Amino acid sequence: MDAHLFSRFCEELAPRIIGGWLEKVQEPAPGLLAFNINLAARGQSYGQAGGSRKCQLCLRAARKEPFLFLSRSRLAAGRAPSAPVMRLRKYLAGHRILATVCCFSRRQLWLLVGGEAAAEEALRRQMVLWSPAEGEEDGLSPESGAQPDMADMTPESGEAAEREPLATWLLLDLREGASVRFLPVSRSPQEESLRWPEPGELEEALAHWRDWPVLTPALRRALPLYDELDRQALLEDLRLGGGDVFYYTPPDGEAEEKAGSERPSCRIAAWPLPDALAQGWHEEQGEDILGLVEKAGQKLVLEKAARDAAGAAALPLSRRLRKLEQLLAKLDEEEQRLLGMCAAREDGLLLQAWLWRWPADFRAPELVLPPDEGDGDTPRKTVKLDMRRSVRDNMERLFHTARRGQRGLEHLAERRAVLRAELATVQAARQEALLGGIGHAAGEAGKPDRNTVALGALRGAALPRNVQLFVSDDGFALLRGRDAKGNIAARKLAAAHDIWLHTDGGPGSHVIIRRAHAGQEVPERTLDQAGALAACKSWQKDAARARILYAEVRHIRSMRGAGTGTVRMDKILYSREVPVDASLETRLLPESPAGKTDGTGRD
Repeated sequence: MDAHLFSRFCEELAPRIIGGWLEKVQEPAPGLLAFNINLAARGQSYGQAGGSRKCQLCLRAARKEPFLFLSRSRLAAGRAPSAPVMRLRKYLAGHRILATVCCFSRRQLWLLVGGEAAAEEALRRQMVLWSPAEGEEDGLSPESGAQPDMADMTPESGEAAEREPLATWLLLDLREGASVRFLPVSRSPQEESLRWPEPGELEEALAHWRDWPVLTPALRRALPLYDELDRQALLEDLRLGGGDVFYYTPPDGEAEEKAGSERPSCRIAAWPLPDALAQGWHEEQGEDILGLVEKAGQKLVLEKAARDAAGAAALPLSRRLRKLEQLLAKLDEEEQRLLGMCAAREDGLLLQAWLWRWPADFRAPELVLPPDEGDGDTPRKTVKLDMRRSVRDNMERLFHTARRGQRGLEHLAERRAVLRAELATVQAARQEALLGGIGHAAGEAGKPDRNTVALGALRGAALPRNVQLFVSDDGFALLRGRDAKGNIAARKLAAAHDIWLHTDGGPGSHVIIRRAHAGQEVPERTLDQAGALAACKSWQKDAARARILYAEVRHIRSMRGAGTGTVRMDKILYSREVPVDASLETRLLPESPAGKTDGTGRD
């Protein structure tokens, strides 16, 4: 995330989150933190409780390709909280965001947090903001005479209590991650004063770019591709701030990323990319900074995390796949050795044809024999012999070696057939783990777009016999329960961010739409097809159209004392009226790989 884009994002983010409550901190994936924020409605005072809405501030801190975005979709935790996450929860949960400070050059966002009393104190004192100078440690100035470890001092510390009151800051660093800092109230961080190169000193500034924080790596790559006037116009636009951001996606023919490719799935910048960098990608620009950054975050962060999780789930299968390939390669080598043993039969037959010429105890290191009993100009063949044995014994040994080679080839063929069958099964299972538990998806292209496949539809588990698996035309895995217990089994296979649906007003099967991550959009066609599958196994199966309720799995709860499979919906996403098409129950069944069960639940 370029510093200029980071600065534009922070400008739009600040008025949105100031006054919001920080709730739980989660770690949905390694290196990815999600801060749950309960946003206060506009015009709402600190004491008012109504009219709030929730979102997540997501941070992926890394040396390469870090990113920060605001997600309207809630990401599931997915793992137990680590010790750093528990520390963040200890000092942040239940606190208001009172102020924000963006440090451009370091790509740091400081959030002042506190309770109601801290909010009133901050407003009353009108806190002076302080910025760390170059070379200083974050949060403290060496000239102040304060102890160097005060930034890590907790409010409960007795030594800290004797000093000036400390303010609690949440530091979001795109390179180092998130941390809690406790700073004196009078010396808080502040935004940097940036110096921009004048038109006459741009070339020198590019040569000595370390002295110019505004010349970020992305900007240095782009500036040489513009003419002189465009360079100055771009620098002036960035200096003034504001304006659109530019979001780029690959052309239609290149939308599908190749496995192992380092090519990004999208790009986003605070200025329009020159043609040499845009490379024919589709451009989308707009003033909705938070929306475009969220869209890029879903591509660059959430989808990558989903692919990494699927790859981790498929890792044992990948290891077994490599082992099987090595075993098959060894069988190929063994086959060449056995074929050489079988070739000994020809030498044995040749010795048998000329055996009458030598006495029974005749021995020789080798014999040069014609291929037949004629004495013409036909080429002769040299047969190597064992001097410890007679010619007859050598002949019998050659026949014995040929028989051993033939038996070995028969066993090798059986072993190869077993390994190839296992290889096909492991390849299908690995493909299922990577592409959402389906070996093949229906559709005109013969396979789904990888970016729309719900990864890990079965989570490596076997498909229960009371759960049916379908694949929508957009490549989404759909799970439907056959009965009440099947409805429970389908929900156990689902993630918290998956979509659950059911017919409104009566009994029916539960259907799950698997998603790769919480921010993935489900096309209307998939919503309608999943709704039709739910209606076909419900009280509205004979109707022309049916009303379907949709909710996230996280908001579905089992009801104690009620019948098996009976649930309650804590929050409904929306409801839709869909056409009931019974042909989808057959058309959307996935093709069954060898040794697996298809959507019918039969072998």
